[in-house]
Amino acid sequence: MNISANNVIRNDMIFLNKKINSKQEALLFLTEKAQQVGIINTQNEFLNKVLDREAIVSTAVGYQIAMPHGKSTVVQQPFVGFLRTTELFNWSEQDNEMVNMIFLIGVPEENEDNIHLKVISQLSKNLLNDSFREQLENLQNNTQIYSLLSSINKNL
Repeated sequence: MNISANNVIRNDMIFLNKKINSKQEALLFLTEKAQQVGIINTQNEFLNKVLDREAIVSTAVGYQIAMPHGKSTVVQQPFVGFLRTTELFNWSEQDNEMVNMIFLIGVPEENEDNIHLKVISQLSKNLLNDSFREQLENLQNNTQIYSLLSSINKNL
């Protein structure tokens, strides 16, 4: 499966400066938006997959970032959603990580290329870069964030 930046990173799945104060609220928001734009069929089923994965181990990765993800038959195409909240909040009681940037990664159940692992790997590499994180935190419009995030697809 050949994945391009245009179908993994989507401008209509980038949300900036939202007043959201919990993991549950963030995941509900992002999965609802994913259903609205047609990249998942059923919000609840995908949300449950993400929460099941989250129950195994928290997806907070440091730097005020979490990368929840899920594999499900309701995912129509691989995607990355990005949410930046106005305030930091505690992502998980397990690790007491404060976050305000959430990347929701969704992949179809039939995912022979392990696209989610490639996306997570590329995203993680970029998140180690101080300049990349600073831009994620400070850019103020979707077009700029979309352009920045699309750079992760160079090595997919």
